[in-house]
Amino acid sequence: MKVLLVNPVTRNISLSSPDLGLGYLAKALERKNHQVAILDCVNLRMTFKKFEDYIAGFDFDVIGFRVFSTDLPSVKKSLLLVKKRRPDAKIILGGAHPSVFPEQTLQYFEEADFAIRGEAEAGLSDLISNFPNLDIAQKEQIPGLIWRNNGEIKSNPPVFPEDLDSLGHPDWNLINPCNYPFQTSYLTKSKIVAPLIMTRGCPYHCSFCSCRSVTGHKIRSHSVSYIIEEIRYLKSNFGIKEVCFIDDNFLVFKNLVSDLCEQLIKQKINIKWSCFGIRLDLIDKDILNLMEKSGCYLLTVGIESGSQRILDHMKKKLTLNLIKSKINLINAETHIKIIGNFILGYPLETEEDIYKTIRLAKSLPLSGANFFPFHPTPGTEIFDELLIKKELKTIDWDLMGQDLRPYIPEGITKQKFTWLFVLAFLKFYIRPGIIFNVLVATRSLERLKYIFRRLFIFIK
Repeated sequence: MKVLLVNPVTRNISLSSPDLGLGYLAKALERKNHQVAILDCVNLRMTFKKFEDYIAGFDFDVIGFRVFSTDLPSVKKSLLLVKKRRPDAKIILGGAHPSVFPEQTLQYFEEADFAIRGEAEAGLSDLISNFPNLDIAQKEQIPGLIWRNNGEIKSNPPVFPEDLDSLGHPDWNLINPCNYPFQTSYLTKSKIVAPLIMTRGCPYHCSFCSCRSVTGHKIRSHSVSYIIEEIRYLKSNFGIKEVCFIDDNFLVFKNLVSDLCEQLIKQKINIKWSCFGIRLDLIDKDILNLMEKSGCYLLTVGIESGSQRILDHMKKKLTLNLIKSKINLINAETHIKIIGNFILGYPLETEEDIYKTIRLAKSLPLSGANFFPFHPTPGTEIFDELLIKKELKTIDWDLMGQDLRPYIPEGITKQKFTWLFVLAFLKFYIRPGIIFNVLVATRSLERLKYIFRRLFIFIK
């Protein structure tokens, strides 16, 4: 069958990167001899009119959409356009929102035929390979399938593959990294950075994070040989000089990371790399030195708050003393740059808590800082808590965008919170040392724009 996988048109336009999830799904379908195309509307900055024209120009049997809770109205509009232009095409939804709200997904999206929850490689390929003659018994056996039966919505339990290597490599030709000016920060050394993922799943219970809803609580990993093979492929076929590991918990299997670093060194792979998901309590001197020697030059760490009370409420299982000691360890033992992520406006947070976060960010030897306004994410403990307390009176999906602020802590006005957010940015970046580092690292106008983009989106 002819299958189109879509990263849909969205109002939350930001920096985009190759969609590994769609790449893995494409590989699973190609193994069953389906013809697959990927349409990344975000990267193409596609309007609904251009999306409609694209759909009208091709005859696909199946069209699949990745759905975030932030984009429900946008996806709804896209589905209506598909029904208008390709009424016979089967529509399948997947991603974070169906994983958290399986039944509600098919209720809201009447235009959709099916949805898949959790990791969808097995479920999606089984579903499409059995079209068009699916009986009830077959539907009941498809992992993660969300389907209708005589007006009732059924939801099968998801399956999380243990052997990630068995999934194969994503179809990089459909998510060509050279088509994405993927900048993880203004500190990236290369214009083109390919994302990689070594592990799936999360054993932690941070109250604001929803990753467990999609990938489960049990962490699983690719082999070192798989990652080495993928890096070699990217270097040979796309000229990639830098990769970024986007794992939620890159260092959980510390021995695996150690083996990877040793093989990168031994095989003289010569690749620069960075990673997103680093828990500070897993860092030690030996692994840091090995990571740097193998090509690591940039870490993004989740610090989140300068208030121990708020950290405890977040269930981070980190102390301020540990945060300070680990950041100082990285700075003392290596030349690895550090970017800290911080959340402002968390429930129960006071103005003084926010000032504590700003002071902590300034006091640490960080090369960069990302300040994110808190928004309640479906599938998280804090989202459910706020609903129970009726602090979220309605679920208004239109206000759930990453750069919007649907929740302001009690005792802080919207205007005051906006000022505190701007103040955090200014207090951190408007310092001689940081300004110098920015000017040294910023080698193009586009990189300079990166630094201010989130701030301007937030305050406009």
